Amino acid sequence: MIRKTNYENVDTLLDTGFNISFVTMKQNTSLHWHLALEILYILNGNANVNIEQTPHHVDPLDVIVIDSSKIHDAVYALPHTMGISIHISKNFMRRYIPDLELLRIECSPEDLLPEQRPAYTQLCEYLKELTVLYVNQPKTYELKSNALVLEILSCLIEHFSIPLTETLSIKDIKNIDRMNQIGKYVDDHYKEPITLQNAADELLLNKEYFCRFFKQNTGVSFVTYLNQVRINHIYYDLIHTEDSTSTILDRHGFYNQKLFYKMFKEIYDCTPRQLRSLTKNNPFI
Repeated sequence: MIRKTNYENVDTLLDTGFNISFVTMKQNTSLHWHLALEILYILNGNANVNIEQTPHHVDPLDVIVIDSSKIHDAVYALPHTMGISIHISKNFMRRYIPDLELLRIECSPEDLLPEQRPAYTQLCEYLKELTVLYVNQPKTYELKSNALVLEILSCLIEHFSIPLTETLSIKDIKNIDRMNQIGKYVDDHYKEPITLQNAADELLLNKEYFCRFFKQNTGVSFVTYLNQVRINHIYYDLIHTEDSTSTILDRHGFYNQKLFYKMFKEIYDCTPRQLRSLTKNNPFI
């Protein structure tokens, strides 16, 4: 998955089936999901990543892995956070792991078992080596970086994969498809005055059932998710434009100013004015 607004992509998605991006996180990421396995390695700054409603803190030179179809979001440290993001497609992984659907991958710095620590250290070393390769850009950069991704994947499968008793059910697959449809609908229409009925109609669902379905799968209400998406776009405009806050709110469809200031403070632990003060003249923004 290539993110349109959250990541600055350096490498395009290759025929190999994976994408390596050296990125500056210019804004937080709202709840989202994708079929690719995601590996996030923090170079500086830090991140709080929520995976399936479980919080994880990631410091510099730490790595966290988000398995396929896991709903997640991230809040990055101000004034800047930089890192490596690798997305690996499931089709690529199946070339080497035919029973991929019978495994899930879990790797986060605070949940390591004692026997996993050497492998975690090795995983971080591979990512450090990948960083050095990117900085030096040797003629063999693509060849060596591709080889490192295979080493990283091998390490994850060997030391951080957990067997599942059964594959995804038809119901699970249908739920993922529905969530993908909701995500695309919000991305396309978040500036508009979307109602719960609009979203439910998009999925041909009863409004009450839609509310329950969304909350069960994300842990938040649809309205909260919609406003989080809007706030992420507002955050970006606050630090990259000189437009007034009210103008930016109108641009992104957030018309309840009282609610906006409350949610913004909860997410970023500062006001929009304080955010602009923190990021003004910052060379990394």
